[in-house]
Amino acid sequence: MRRGAARGAAATLAALVLLLQAWAAPARAAAAAAPAAAPAPAASPGAEAAPADPRTLTYAPLKIGFPKPERVFLPNGLLVYLFEDHELPLIDVSIDFKAGSIFDPADKAGLADLAATLMRAGGTEAMPPAAVDEALEFMAAQIGLGASSDMLSGSVSVVKDRFPDALRIFAAMLRTPRFDPDRLQVEKARALEEIRRRYDDPGDLAEMEFRKLVYGAQSPWARLSTVESIGRIGRDDLAAWQRRYVRPNNAVMGVAGDFEPKKMKALLEETFRGWSNAKVTPPAVAKVRDDIPAGVHLVSRPLNQTQIEIGHLGVGRFDPDKFAIKILNFILGEGGFTSRLVKEVRSTRGLAYSIGGGVGLDSDRGLFQVSGSTKAGSTVEAIDLVRTILRQMRDPGATEQEVKEAKESSVNAFVFSVDGTVPYMHAYLFYDFYGYPPDYLQTYRDNLSRVTREQVVQAARKHLNPDRLVILVVGNDKGFDRPLASLGLGEPRPLRLDEAPPTRTD
Repeated sequence: MRRGAARGAAATLAALVLLLQAWAAPARAAAAAAPAAAPAPAASPGAEAAPADPRTLTYAPLKIGFPKPERVFLPNGLLVYLFEDHELPLIDVSIDFKAGSIFDPADKAGLADLAATLMRAGGTEAMPPAAVDEALEFMAAQIGLGASSDMLSGSVSVVKDRFPDALRIFAAMLRTPRFDPDRLQVEKARALEEIRRRYDDPGDLAEMEFRKLVYGAQSPWARLSTVESIGRIGRDDLAAWQRRYVRPNNAVMGVAGDFEPKKMKALLEETFRGWSNAKVTPPAVAKVRDDIPAGVHLVSRPLNQTQIEIGHLGVGRFDPDKFAIKILNFILGEGGFTSRLVKEVRSTRGLAYSIGGGVGLDSDRGLFQVSGSTKAGSTVEAIDLVRTILRQMRDPGATEQEVKEAKESSVNAFVFSVDGTVPYMHAYLFYDFYGYPPDYLQTYRDNLSRVTREQVVQAARKHLNPDRLVILVVGNDKGFDRPLASLGLGEPRPLRLDEAPPTRTD
């Protein structure tokens, strides 16, 4: 800083100090003149004393009022749930389609993601991309579209006065996307750059390679886009994908906010009139095979930190043990600083800054996965400790106190996941989309509360297999505390990554 500027800053600071002193002087004078506060009255005889330990305090159960949506079918077959709420002058829309990356042709991996991106960014038949962006910016509307493994999701959020205009633009994105050629080239270039940098982050690298090891490299649940697959995707592929999946009878929609139901139904019918349904039959997806290559796998990288992934297949969404698994997960690695993994690996032994994991539930089979990072010199020690914790989760298993605390925390945390009409709408649509029972959210806390220690222990013994683990290590094996082979799981199998930079395909 220049000397003159420094003097100016010092003068300004001095002036601020004087101003604060002048402002505080009357308050100090008033405080000095005020009479002394009267002593607190002594507790009357027989009054109940405050408990010495705050952990012994008890509270009445939290009560949640679940909005009851109005269920509507538009003439074209679109299922809509209306969540009326006049607290704020806002309206939110969410829509989910059965479509996603697991249905992509193997030679065009990345199609669903690229199609969803271009539906949002590539304009509509009536409006080029720049005009769409300008219109949405003017009305301060947020619109999103994105594809996951088995779902295409879209959303709108805008003030109620602008909602009809925003809804029409959103409907045009769904029904008549332009797939602008220039934007297509931009997004393909972006996808290629993401592929080029895919392995820059050791955590991302480990996550992707772990999925490939457990599901199989060719499984749709682990398949990655490539330079070649992106290069094969053209505008005609995007248009065909949209025609195939984006149909009203393949979707469920929710509308939440400040509206009058009768007028909203009329607006929806008008906006989506002419959007025809069709038979939607996604390609068959092979069931996940439980033939994982248990053992140790190594991606050698000159790193000071080691990324570790440990696990095997998880369970499906409707596994009968799902509520016991949720409590098990909380105790094992999803309960923050109270979980065994964090307490033992991070806090007690200081072997990791972050670690966690649990048994995943997904449409076919989720993953049981423990993820963490440690310094190179404690890599094998950390892996050994995780394996020990997994064995202890099976025998002797969780304690009564752990189960009690996990249930209380999980039940209380659930409140915040559905607090407000819009979050509740998103949760409601999610479970409706996947076919959960209609009262799933209403009975969720009761189902968690009924879980017993015995059920948690049985779930651990059934779904955790410490002797059949996939262990993936990303790091510098020359700096490890001891050889990976000392784990007793055979010699580590080296993984080779194809890291050749992508070439242009246009």
